Amino acid sequence: MSLNTATLKKKQQFTNDVIELEFETPQPFNFIAGQFITYKIADKIPPCFRAYSLSNAPKKDGNLVATCLKVISGGRGSNWLNSLKIGDKVEFMGPSGKLIFQTSAEKSVIFIATGTGITPMKSLIEDELAKGNKQKMHLLFGLRYIKDVFYKDHFENLAKKYPNFTVEYTLSRPENDSWTGSKGRVTDILNKANLEPQNTEIYMCGLKDMITEVTNLLKEKGFTVESIHEEKYN
Repeated sequence: MSLNTATLKKKQQFTNDVIELEFETPQPFNFIAGQFITYKIADKIPPCFRAYSLSNAPKKDGNLVATCLKVISGGRGSNWLNSLKIGDKVEFMGPSGKLIFQTSAEKSVIFIATGTGITPMKSLIEDELAKGNKQKMHLLFGLRYIKDVFYKDHFENLAKKYPNFTVEYTLSRPENDSWTGSKGRVTDILNKANLEPQNTEIYMCGLKDMITEVTNLLKEKGFTVESIHEEKYN
């Protein structure tokens, strides 16, 4: 498979270990919201390849690709990407992935994410809202600590702009009482929620254990496998 090239145009540090990188391609690069690309990690020979979801919504004949990622201690891919400077070039393959929006208009949608699993959810939500989708859409975003919170203003502004979209952050281990939002893991919130499995579809992304636990909970509540769309990572 041939490689695309892109140049780093913007770098944002959201938390101590979460960054977002925005690249510009020389030619239009089209993808579907929810997909990922695979970067060539050129830190040494031989290089390796690592897949990361796209955090931006696609635009027809657009040339921007953004990736939100966690910089992991000892992680070859994330540390090399974090070392890039504005103007540096990367090579990548893609797009790939099947976590794309496919819910019929009469149903509601719940997006569930933990950590940087929010990346494809952000792309999906932004894309559907920009298209004028009027379905009821809710984002449940789970993190551990107050210091881990990112994208909050972004999603709250979307909720103000689009009345069919709502967002809920929940923290499993808030450091202090300054946090006034929801508390607990995403499973705690879902357990208490009044869900309507016949009229709702789920999109979620996060660590493998979270995906397994939430999937089992949703099945117990009456959701079918067909109504759950997920992408997990280790």
